[in-house]
Amino acid sequence: MMKNLASGKTVSRFRNSVNLTTLEKILLFLAVLMLFAFGVSVVHSFDIFWQLQSGKYILQTKSFIYTDIFSLAADAQRWEHCWLHDIVVYLAWLAGGYDGISVFKGVMVVATAVTAVSAARLREASLLAILFIAPVALLMTRGGWLERPQLWSFLLFTLFVLVLERHRVRGDKVIFLLVPAMALWANLHAGYILAFCVLLAYLVGEGVPMFLTLRTAMSRRAYLRLVSASVLVGVAVLCTPYSGKVITSLVAQVSHIKTLGGNTAVRGIMANANMDWRPTTFFTEPTFYYAVAISAVLLLLGWRRLSLTDLCLWSGMTLIGFTLSRHVPLYFFTVAILLPRYADAALKPLVSRLGVKVNLVLRVAGQVAAVGVIIYFSLPVYRTYGFFNTGLRTWHYPIEAAAFVKENKLPANIYNTYDWGGYLMWTLYPEYQVFWDGRQNSAKMFNDGLNVMSAKPRWKEILTTHDVKTIVSKACMVSNGQSYPILRVLGRDPDWALVFHDDSSLVFVRVDAVDPTWLSRHRLAPQRIEDTILSEALLLVNVDANRYAGWWEIAQITLKRKQYSAAFQALRQHLRRSPTKNPLAESYYRQLLPLVQSGQVALPGRR
Repeated sequence: MMKNLASGKTVSRFRNSVNLTTLEKILLFLAVLMLFAFGVSVVHSFDIFWQLQSGKYILQTKSFIYTDIFSLAADAQRWEHCWLHDIVVYLAWLAGGYDGISVFKGVMVVATAVTAVSAARLREASLLAILFIAPVALLMTRGGWLERPQLWSFLLFTLFVLVLERHRVRGDKVIFLLVPAMALWANLHAGYILAFCVLLAYLVGEGVPMFLTLRTAMSRRAYLRLVSASVLVGVAVLCTPYSGKVITSLVAQVSHIKTLGGNTAVRGIMANANMDWRPTTFFTEPTFYYAVAISAVLLLLGWRRLSLTDLCLWSGMTLIGFTLSRHVPLYFFTVAILLPRYADAALKPLVSRLGVKVNLVLRVAGQVAAVGVIIYFSLPVYRTYGFFNTGLRTWHYPIEAAAFVKENKLPANIYNTYDWGGYLMWTLYPEYQVFWDGRQNSAKMFNDGLNVMSAKPRWKEILTTHDVKTIVSKACMVSNGQSYPILRVLGRDPDWALVFHDDSSLVFVRVDAVDPTWLSRHRLAPQRIEDTILSEALLLVNVDANRYAGWWEIAQITLKRKQYSAAFQALRQHLRRSPTKNPLAESYYRQLLPLVQSGQVALPGRR
């Protein structure tokens, strides 16, 4: 009788465990589905348009791009390393317009998430640990969810880790799938260099213990296959239309970063304008610093399972994350794959001391906590992206400005702000060539563009040299919301006239390059420049309140217009978020604070 009761309790506990496992699978599936819903979001990358134009050109002409044919630097060398991605997004656009590109982005995000979770599961991490860590880590990669070829690097990075983890366990010939994967990667994005970082981590991590005759997860035969596959991967990287330029182009990219920007002052404004090369700091990426600290603690607590391979991979991705903000998502993909196993190892000594019933209760509590954590970290993402929000973020691009240029046949050549070159080449080529864009390879043109954008003394000379007669400009930098210095200078210059403005774009023409009658009908007051700066700054801070310079622009304009309530709020936001002190903003704030406290300046929501 007692034996039967004991047997019944064992069966009951087994069923409870199975039910909880099923629930964890359902919760993990829902978390991945949520990532898909977030990933299917509005098109808001600036680079997507030169990629669309490149894909269209390659398909229509059946030829590859070797020079910067869509810009005024048409003879400059152009290495279109992501040509295959260009074709894919152009086909997605043909199939479904910008909605099709939104869906493509969501598919890439969810495919990467599934691959990362599969790799974590292959490492024998528990479903609960994966549920607790992976969705949150994957949410932290959202800064990279742009319609750009880097999505392929995210997917293929996680795929390489998945295949290599499988090879550690089974040691079979599946490892050679990395060879065609690399051949694809080399034609999709220059991030293929990551493959060698991952391979190096596994070669060192598995090879050193083997050399020291220590215990390893991989057999000698499997290790030789890994070495062979790595060599073939190195050969596969040359399977591109630009195979002769691969090595020289990688060296050139490093040199490109050092030379672009010319002098220190220009580099300063470029650091704000180009988010791709923004350094990783605690101010810009605080979650990265917190994640590194938490990960280090988990690795130490789970030291019993710590392997040299994991340590090499984690350390490598941590160092890469510290270099540039654009690399931070790669670190979080690594966390999603590696950390669940160490969370299990850290908790194992505690779990082993508790009874079955207590463990079941703690497991349920862990599931509830995991859901709560996922919801907490997903709310900011939902406010930014929404669910299945397709199409184009229209105010982000010069849609009406480009139509105005085309309809009124404004004179060439065009000077444009850096991040709008792609959209203008997509909509105005071949009638117009852009001045520069996000893939600019000409150091001279790049420096000329920066000098104009920042209103350096030679700006008029540069525009004359390039025979520029029309300017299409954004109002504010997307990185921090700062207005472009050239705008207010143009508003005061008698040789240039403002002829169009909307919520974010401005169009200027040379006075002597257009018909006087047409100009008298279309000329706008310079005050409209500040109207546009104010409207775009408001749009930018609404999407990301950390754009501190945008708050400063709002504060200055509203102060000038004696809108003290709006000015006070903007000053408060700017001072709270700015990484450096702004004495003038502090002075304005101190002057307005007594008026607010006394009720002379009423804030919204207060009586």
